[in-house]
Amino acid sequence: MGYQERRVELIARRAAPHLETGEQIQTGFIAQTGLWIFSARVWTFVVTDRAILIVGRNGVQRLPRDFRFGDPTGMYHRIELDRTYKVHRQYYPEITAADEALRDMQARGNPPESEQR
Repeated sequence: MGYQERRVELIARRAAPHLETGEQIQTGFIAQTGLWIFSARVWTFVVTDRAILIVGRNGVQRLPRDFRFGDPTGMYHRIELDRTYKVHRQYYPEITAADEALRDMQARGNPPESEQR
């Protein structure tokens, strides 16, 4: 199994306990907070057809799926939510895929649940 396959498997394994029945993973990536290697915390972002899950050591945070991550640039892309998350450029294809999936859902007239309310 290659590196890419192991990354996909890791993200799916971390998300599995937090998925609702029928919820499908669209993509996922790893982000970090903190300044230095000793103070950095790692988070797994899992983007599904219904929500964005941020999985950390102490549980999961479920956010509305209508959030756009933006066009990634530089060595680290910043995501401003409850704190600043930094995503390394190796995950830029996943960030782009998440935004494209949201655009596709909206274009098909199938917005995420948070937009339907």
